[in-house]
Amino acid sequence: MQRLKTWWLAGLVCLVIILGGAGFLIFRAMSKVDPVLLITETMAKAQQARSYRFQIQSDFSVGSETRSWTQVEGEKADTSYHFKGTILGTPVEIYQIGSRSYTLDPVNKNWYILDGTDLTRQQIYSAEIDPLVNFQFKAIQGPRLVGTEKVNNQNCWVVEFQPEVDSQYLEMWWQNCTNRLWVAKRGHVLVKAMVTAENKNSPGTWLTMTVTFQDFNRKIAINPPE
Repeated sequence: MQRLKTWWLAGLVCLVIILGGAGFLIFRAMSKVDPVLLITETMAKAQQARSYRFQIQSDFSVGSETRSWTQVEGEKADTSYHFKGTILGTPVEIYQIGSRSYTLDPVNKNWYILDGTDLTRQQIYSAEIDPLVNFQFKAIQGPRLVGTEKVNNQNCWVVEFQPEVDSQYLEMWWQNCTNRLWVAKRGHVLVKAMVTAENKNSPGTWLTMTVTFQDFNRKIAINPPE
């Protein structure tokens, strides 16, 4: 029994040493990361990407009550866009190919085609067609590295900051914005982004939008619906 107790104590000491050493290495690595440079480099790469795929989850919350606003997935390839999912519980699917848009009627399942309409330049659906428009900043305040996390099998730095947004929609309707980015340690690629903001006209009503990204600059073909 005494020998077993001795081995148990020795094992516990080794575990503490290992965990302490791992914590020190993580702290040391974090201390070498400049959050401002990490944010600017990562977002520049994302904004310049020719193509990518994404998933969006947006929720409204008032007190303890949360309501889903948007659940969509989509893709971008050069000047072509496609997304599908639900917005406020209503099914939606849209293609934007050049200056022509295709919108699926959820009732009769017919496609409606509009020429000369670029939804990426309009407030409606702009966030769902190209979610990176929600993460364009004039300035960032209080940037800080808040930890590390694994997302989609990628080891990520997690950075948080308060942005001065470059979006008329966000500036018009939202305040007290906080952004959090998950950036792959390898290559500094944007893996996940989240924004929380309070509605200016309804204090206490909060929006949380989370977007995951993948396949930056991969070959993606977006063809119009049949």
